[in-house]
Amino acid sequence: MKKLIVLLAIALLLPVLAFADQKNTGCGLGTLIIKDANSVFLQTLVVTTNASTYTQTFGITSGTSNCSKSKFVQNDKLNYFVDSNMDVIAHDIAKGEGESLNTIADLMNIDIEKRSDFFLTLQKNFSNIYTSDKIQAAEVIDNINMFILS
Repeated sequence: MKKLIVLLAIALLLPVLAFADQKNTGCGLGTLIIKDANSVFLQTLVVTTNASTYTQTFGITSGTSNCSKSKFVQNDKLNYFVDSNMDVIAHDIAKGEGESLNTIADLMNIDIEKRSDFFLTLQKNFSNIYTSDKIQAAEVIDNINMFILS
């Protein structure tokens, strides 16, 4: 029985060791401290450092610590609002106007002069935003994000 457990552990560990030289640790303080994480141990140390210091999350939102800043960073208020108002948002997108769209535009920092075009774009792409009746709020946000005007 012990031999079986050891063999199983080796079989599960070999793929991890084979890919240990890949840079799959992302960004954050750990990647600044350990620049060449070419082993499972070092990659684990990088990820642990990032997680324990929360620098990866900060780096992603600020574009620091070897992280790229995305054009749009979702925030808790937007997530909560969309999750709490899925039906109202769907209705307002279908109309191309409404209080919920104004709130989304505020939370997404859409310029006031671009909002009417933004709302019209959302209306025209309703079926690309609400892709099913079982869609989740995070998916709606991702889908809306595709139509942010530059």
